[in-house]
Amino acid sequence: MVKFFQEKLEKLIENKKSFVLFRKPNSNKVELWENKENKTYPKFICNTFDNSNLIEFYDDEVLEIGVSELPYFNLELPSSFIKEAISYNDYLNLIQKTVEELQSNSLTKKIVISRIKELELETINLSETFKNLHEYYPNAYVYLRYDIHEGCWIGASPELLLKENNQLIQTVSLAGTKAKEDEWTNKEYHEQEVVTHYITSVLGKYCDFVDVDGPFSVNAGFFEHLKSFIMAQIKDKSDLYNLLKDLHPTPAVGGMPKDLAKNFILDNEGYDRSFYAGFAGYENENESEFFVNLRCAKIYSNKINLYVGGGIMPDSIPENEWKETELKSRTIGDLLILNT
Repeated sequence: MVKFFQEKLEKLIENKKSFVLFRKPNSNKVELWENKENKTYPKFICNTFDNSNLIEFYDDEVLEIGVSELPYFNLELPSSFIKEAISYNDYLNLIQKTVEELQSNSLTKKIVISRIKELELETINLSETFKNLHEYYPNAYVYLRYDIHEGCWIGASPELLLKENNQLIQTVSLAGTKAKEDEWTNKEYHEQEVVTHYITSVLGKYCDFVDVDGPFSVNAGFFEHLKSFIMAQIKDKSDLYNLLKDLHPTPAVGGMPKDLAKNFILDNEGYDRSFYAGFAGYENENESEFFVNLRCAKIYSNKINLYVGGGIMPDSIPENEWKETELKSRTIGDLLILNT
């Protein structure tokens, strides 16, 4: 199987075809998806934050091997000379503007502000970086998506958006972040409560029952999150996509209420999130599973864009938010493996 996997991967790269490498949580297998003309199950999708671009991969012959057997490969990557990273002072001003919006508008409860941190690129070893993410984040959705024109995205997302099996829905509320040495405060618990209430309200439109367990403190490498587990029974499986659209973007990546927060982000954040904080996942005849695209980076031939963000509340302190995003950038940045 390793031989067939490698031959398929090499052929896709040689022919400049798009592909996805994907490892499910708690798995030791990496899957290789290409996009075939035959539009049948199973399929893998990638959706942008603002729902402006949906990419679909249909592959009825998905190959998989052990992650440790993933061969070395090299990709032809485009360059980017667009400066998308925000300066420290401009970021503080943006957070202060966001805080003032939250304090003056009683309808807006939370806004998630993100930024890009740029790293100069030498030569990255993508297969070893993928293996590193696999080892360090066993519970995450680890993926690499390549496109000759767009470039390469890689990530290890901790956040399930939605999982469905025989109409049983599973999802999580993941909000509230702190450094391991710090204590939880009312700010993080309030942030978690806002997200949980939003998700259960949406699920209530489509489901017979909704059950919440949590929140719990969970390890996320260099820091900790607050996480609640949510289960529900969807009444009609044909409503699954409507449910996804209602959920996305969740308060964990957009804010609350959704439309007001999303509009503020698009008007003020100053860059295109693209697939960051969008969602991706797979669907077949028996089950569906989608995750939020967090802890991710976009790789060009000359640089790497790390995407980081945080939930802003009326009492948020701009300097603390910068420190939090700096910490979050290490979740991917510290695990990149450069060629020597």
